[in-house]
Amino acid sequence: MRESFLHFIWQFQKFKNVQLTTSDGQAIQVYAIGNYNTDAGPDFLNAKLLIGEITWYGHIELHLKSSDWERHKHQLDEAYNNVVLHVVWEHDAEVKMKNGQTLPVLELQDRIKPELLKRCNQLIKSPEKIPCSTQLDDVKDIDKTSMLDQVGVMRLKQKSEMILHLMEKNKGDWEETTYQLLAKNFGFKTNEEPFLKLAQSLHHKTLIKHAGKPEQVESLVYGMAGFLQRGIDDYSLQLKKEFDFLSKKYKLQGLELLKAEWKFLRLRPGNFPTVRLAQFSAFLAKNVKCFDQFIHYQDHKELLALFDFEVSPYWQQHYDFGKEGKRPARSMGKSSIDLVLINTVAPLLAAYAQYTADEQCMAKAVHLLQSIKPEKNHIIGMWEGFGLKAKDAFDSQSLIGLRNDFCLKKKCLSCKIGVNLINS
Repeated sequence: MRESFLHFIWQFQKFKNVQLTTSDGQAIQVYAIGNYNTDAGPDFLNAKLLIGEITWYGHIELHLKSSDWERHKHQLDEAYNNVVLHVVWEHDAEVKMKNGQTLPVLELQDRIKPELLKRCNQLIKSPEKIPCSTQLDDVKDIDKTSMLDQVGVMRLKQKSEMILHLMEKNKGDWEETTYQLLAKNFGFKTNEEPFLKLAQSLHHKTLIKHAGKPEQVESLVYGMAGFLQRGIDDYSLQLKKEFDFLSKKYKLQGLELLKAEWKFLRLRPGNFPTVRLAQFSAFLAKNVKCFDQFIHYQDHKELLALFDFEVSPYWQQHYDFGKEGKRPARSMGKSSIDLVLINTVAPLLAAYAQYTADEQCMAKAVHLLQSIKPEKNHIIGMWEGFGLKAKDAFDSQSLIGLRNDFCLKKKCLSCKIGVNLINS
């Protein structure tokens, strides 16, 4: 059994709650169960109880065994001084508060229906990656939608926390942070780490000095990425010559990545990091102030216009230095642009909303995701096979978050879909 099961039991009062008594026989009446606390401290805050003839206002802590109180060292933590009731599955030891008083205990093991515990265990102990996959049809659509909405916003907030942390590292510089985030997402997961490392060594402030000069931007990008250590053809020699001059000017020597840090294996030529770097360079040569453009756009077409560029003539014929391709892409494909918007612009809006307490900015992030087609990957395909189909990118992000943050971690008791099935 998990402690989260007791949280569920108390939150939804799924136990025989008549004639409640403490372990020493005092009658209990519950007026307010308290607010569920997912942060540090007691499990339920600000409850109201009548124990014996005294009304108590305070917190409630839940454990599988009452001896867990001392095992978790709550007696040494002042955050637990205002706990007024200890709710446990099994009462196996008296617990003393810091002031020496005995903490009232409510034992639940004889008050819970075995069928409820059985349904809970069936979900949590399921060997399936999606524990409820065979029961999803039994859940009301409104409960599924409600959970997806919750997870979608939660996922945006998780990503915004990462962005705010990155901004702290950049000493509050939103433009530099946006540039680094954009670079990371031009790596499309496979090469996100070297892309981010590149952006952190080649600062945006340096690149914007060469805006409108695609060849100089490319020389800096490919040089710092480690692809110009030696010239392979005339074009790479030309870029190397430019980079040698600029790297001395900006004191970039020794900060270059190693070519070996970039992954090519099992990628199609159109997704090679050399091609993505060409697209990244073309984007940067055209767009100077990304942050303002991403935050203050008026409609979706404005965002798409930022990605209306062509790579330099060399990269329209090559997919790597010295390697010609039959049909290299002149620009980014629609699905690639959508992924950058999903993973860069929407989370950036959410981060800015959190930073400025601007609810409209968060709504804008959600609306942007709802205006983009759903992603296509194995996770979305899996959910579709179970009957949950994403209608837009907000839904697909929600389904990814649901699988990663709830299903794989077996957090069924924190999921509205799981709670619905256990309660049925």
